[in-house]
Amino acid sequence: MEQLTTSKNTTGIPVVKMNKNAMYLLALGIFGIITTEFGVIGVLPQLAEHFKVSISTAGWLITAFALTIAVFGPFITLAASGVNRKTALSLVLLIFIVSNIASMYAPNFTVLIIARILPAFFHPIFFSVAMATAAQSVKPSEAPKAVSIVFSGVSIGTVLGVPVSVYFADIFNWQAAFVVCAALNLLALISLLKMLPSMPVTEKASFDHQLAILKKGKVWWNILIVTVFMAGISVSYGYLAEYLKAVIKMDGKTISIMMFLFGLSGVFGNILMGRMLTKSIAGSTWKFFVGIIGIQAIVYLISSFYIPVSIAIIVWGFIMTTAYLLGQTLISHSATEAPEFASSLFVSAGNMGFAIGPLIGGIVLEQVGAATLPLASIIVIAVAAFAFLLQQRIYRRKSAR
Repeated sequence: MEQLTTSKNTTGIPVVKMNKNAMYLLALGIFGIITTEFGVIGVLPQLAEHFKVSISTAGWLITAFALTIAVFGPFITLAASGVNRKTALSLVLLIFIVSNIASMYAPNFTVLIIARILPAFFHPIFFSVAMATAAQSVKPSEAPKAVSIVFSGVSIGTVLGVPVSVYFADIFNWQAAFVVCAALNLLALISLLKMLPSMPVTEKASFDHQLAILKKGKVWWNILIVTVFMAGISVSYGYLAEYLKAVIKMDGKTISIMMFLFGLSGVFGNILMGRMLTKSIAGSTWKFFVGIIGIQAIVYLISSFYIPVSIAIIVWGFIMTTAYLLGQTLISHSATEAPEFASSLFVSAGNMGFAIGPLIGGIVLEQVGAATLPLASIIVIAVAAFAFLLQQRIYRRKSAR
């Protein structure tokens, strides 16, 4: 593999030049991490039954993980900004392996939540470093494409990690899902240690320089928008396995197949969004809003028709997965002078959304029923779309002055 080279961009921040093979290694690491984060979605019904808790209480396994990232992510990323990137990435994967093993042997629900929270503190380091490094490796106009390679780990984690976790849990038991997660993180760690060159940080940007982006109003607008639309998609996606079981009447094996197809379509959606964002960020954002609201409305309306709704859910996956790359681009594009910290803000905003969304979804699930989850998602996403409209008008007026 080619050795990494370091230079400086116009902001004085070190730029790590990577070839595509290195980007794919980072994608593999994200694949292992995202499987741990979202793999539990597919086994929530089994966990709720085993630990004698409600499905909404089991949803705290998603919420607690996401909330920890949202609150502590930017600060931990700042603290680790001077650490050799390879060392930091390796330690994060090791912690995820330990967490999955601890989850597998959890004697009660409280211990399981604690084991889930542990890696959440370090999760933002991997995402922030991987995304920022990919974006800095190419010219700014090509950054979304480069980041989309790393983000393919998210899509593939949905394609393979989550359904495989569901499949093994259905064949054996819920512990098997955590065995799969631990194995995937171990594979990523071994590959990273063997193949990724050392990535020392030769020049660390000061905390003041990085924190200065928080003075920019547009950064806060984008944080708000991303938080709300990520909450919106997780209202329904956080309980997708329950929705497929309760509303579409699918069994465990069919659910695993459907989640595989849901994620597989997301791989292609992620690629398309990477290309769209190089042309127009605003245009891509509006297409996302129209698409995600439209497809969930269709799913709601045709939920009693097994084959058509199954096809619609696959299209839903194609559109929904683009939210991650879109959110990262919105925030990072408004704070190019501190790329890693900006990436950590996206991770924080996204996970705050994933903390809020399942809480809303859990209330809807218990009070109204699983069938209304797509409608609840639409309402929250519509709020994000309105906020984006306001932002566009405000900054259009400012630029016209």
